[in-house]
Amino acid sequence: MRSIPVASTLLFLALALVPAPAAAQDYKVVSTLRSEGPGRVQALQVDAAARRLYAGRRGGIDVYDIDSGRKTGAVAIEGDVGGLALAPDLRRGYATSVDHGTVSIFDLDGLGTVGTVPSGGTEPRELEYDAKAGVLYVSNSRSGQLAALDARSGAAKGALSLGGRPRQASADGRGNLFVADEARDVLHVVDTASLSSLGTISVWPGKAPVALVNDVKERRIYVATGNGKMIVVDPDPGQMLSVVDTEGTAAAGIAIQYAPARLVRLYMPNADGTLDVVQNAKLTPSLEASVPRVAGGTAVAFDEKTGHAFVAGPEGIQVIGK
Repeated sequence: MRSIPVASTLLFLALALVPAPAAAQDYKVVSTLRSEGPGRVQALQVDAAARRLYAGRRGGIDVYDIDSGRKTGAVAIEGDVGGLALAPDLRRGYATSVDHGTVSIFDLDGLGTVGTVPSGGTEPRELEYDAKAGVLYVSNSRSGQLAALDARSGAAKGALSLGGRPRQASADGRGNLFVADEARDVLHVVDTASLSSLGTISVWPGKAPVALVNDVKERRIYVATGNGKMIVVDPDPGQMLSVVDTEGTAAAGIAIQYAPARLVRLYMPNADGTLDVVQNAKLTPSLEASVPRVAGGTAVAFDEKTGHAFVAGPEGIQVIGK
């Protein structure tokens, strides 16, 4: 009988002891929310207190009751909706029109449009609402402009030319704004008081960062990139802390799940149709599961009460749970 080398045996045992990602079937499509309007859903936002899900698509925003899954209303928007933001304290919502170069402001109660203002650049996509400052930030991807609007009136407050291709931004409540740059593989650090650049943070070995979330309490930024890697950054020294290799390619969004006072999971849809789920046990992120054929590569949101992720897919909005 042919003997197996000791080194090979030890390697086999070591690999066997490495925790494998949870089986994809642990996560499943619980239900599907159908969109009655044209085009695929490009942006999602959850209003947990009002129990509403907002889904932006071409021509408007569909509004769903999270608990029943029923569509309860709609907001008419001209053009392709590329980004959404909610300001519950102001009872306002915001939507970008990618092809019209505008931002629409709507009322969260009556769902009527309050006004439409220029986005401050071309191809506006993601939006970030800074409640502390009362400012709405607009990432204009084609022109490389970051615009700041008064969240109540929509009036322009300033602009910063970042260049590259700015995508999702996140304010930390301490006067800093972090903006993913899909073209330059960095995060821009912006001083919100002066609307000036403080420099950049590399997301190497990640490439094409499009989405990020900011765990302000633990001082961690989680960045979804286009080459199958999630990068964890410490924003204070501007250094990478860790890398999680995911199974999907071309990440298109990221949403977080909080347990009381701590971030426990991240959900990332990919253009190849997979949904990567990363667990964050004791601030040590690792791939928990990769769910095939559920995502559409456009948007994701999470509801804490139900424990469900909402993922824009080719057949509508997929509700993902266990």
